[in-house]
Amino acid sequence: MKHITIIILTLMVSAPIYGQNAGDALRYSYWQYGGSARYVATGGSMGALGGDYSSVISNPASLASFRRSELTITPGVLISGTDATFEGATFSRSRTSGNFSEAAIVFASTRPDKWKTVNFSIGYSKLADFSQKFNYTGESEGSIANYFLELSQGLDPSQLSDFDNGLAYDTELIYETSTPTLYENDFFPGDRTSKFQSVNQSGSMGELNLAVGGNMNHKLYLGASIGVPIVSFSSEKTYQETDVDGTVNFFNGLSYTENLNTSGVGVNLNVGAIYRVNQALRIGAAFHSPTWITLTDTYSNSLDFDITYNEGETNEIRQTNSATSPVGTYEYKQTTPLRLIGNVGVVIKKIGFVSAEVEYLDYTENSYNFSSNASSPDDLFIENEVNGTIRSIFQSTLNIRTGAEFVIEKDFRLRAGYGLLGNPYANNDGIFQGSQFSLGAGYRQKNYFVDIAYLRRTNSQFYEPYGLASSSPVVENDLSQDYILLTLGFKFGR
Repeated sequence: MKHITIIILTLMVSAPIYGQNAGDALRYSYWQYGGSARYVATGGSMGALGGDYSSVISNPASLASFRRSELTITPGVLISGTDATFEGATFSRSRTSGNFSEAAIVFASTRPDKWKTVNFSIGYSKLADFSQKFNYTGESEGSIANYFLELSQGLDPSQLSDFDNGLAYDTELIYETSTPTLYENDFFPGDRTSKFQSVNQSGSMGELNLAVGGNMNHKLYLGASIGVPIVSFSSEKTYQETDVDGTVNFFNGLSYTENLNTSGVGVNLNVGAIYRVNQALRIGAAFHSPTWITLTDTYSNSLDFDITYNEGETNEIRQTNSATSPVGTYEYKQTTPLRLIGNVGVVIKKIGFVSAEVEYLDYTENSYNFSSNASSPDDLFIENEVNGTIRSIFQSTLNIRTGAEFVIEKDFRLRAGYGLLGNPYANNDGIFQGSQFSLGAGYRQKNYFVDIAYLRRTNSQFYEPYGLASSSPVVENDLSQDYILLTLGFKFGR
């Protein structure tokens, strides 16, 4: 129940635009690092070891470990599955999509002075994948009509939104009473409806990264990078209700659709250091600044209300009232939390290595800026309300990643990894919210290498189709992501 309470609180506060809220803030800060097949197979834990471009995303100092230039590309396949449970029934859906995890080039140069290497890199890596597809159906108390009613009380009809409660007013799902700015609908406490919703989400968050790293006497490795996150997100939702028992006067059913496309770009700065204690042990640390993102939403909604009018004692007229919003756009800014990462790696000569990382971040540091392009009191009020909700429902947490690589004969490698995903919600049972494990193999030659990896990530979340001050329908989603990745790499130069 603590999980459910948190999600309800999250979704109760939303902006008068498409609906940026505290829950949406998590989408662009809950990163799940992708990268090369080698990096993924070892659990994303190679930040202190280097030798793989993806480790630069974790700790830029790892770039200094390269002694030859290389080019890598990592395509793959993602299968995302959701088991949605509503009113005791579970519905399973999955979505398969092509997945481009990484492409990068490293320019390495060796030197005769104390700076043994000074290297540069440019690459693109996947930070998060938003692919998800699910649906649910079941009967429960209440209606989304009560949500539109709550949004409308105290407002003049001219103040209602073109995208939600205004559609309900235009279709007569809610209507005025004899008291100005007071509205009603046809539902009474205890009325039940059959509910169905399908949700189809896609998109990703990737980062274009420019990095430089230097190696001082093979003991101290330093690095810095500029990251440019690129966001693409799309959501299509269709929500339906029907009065299966005929107990709600006038109401037969409704269909509410929501379409959203979000694009954005941001910037961050990362610095890191690695110290080589001896031939075997390396320890590292990295600081990732907050990410500042400018986002643009394009959105449209529509509502169809199936109603039966009574004319006289015997005459009934059944019709569908429909309303469609205009296409809206809104630009706003989000700041995601800074990250502190500690790395350790142990190289066992001719056998392989083991490695681990701990990542700290504080999700309460997420914040929106709705007033950068407009200074209306409404924008400022919603900005403060949503940011206040973020601070109250989120917490700081840790992500832990571990991995190992084993040399099989001379040219073959076997790999494995495991990780725990921190729980971003405060006042919640459990430190960790999800987990991941990975397996992989690689074949390496002097001028090229081929790696393959499989990763499975599981998580759970609660979803609300709409939020009410009282009870609301809640769907429990058990999520899984299965990645299959192939990396092709080519080394060049001396």
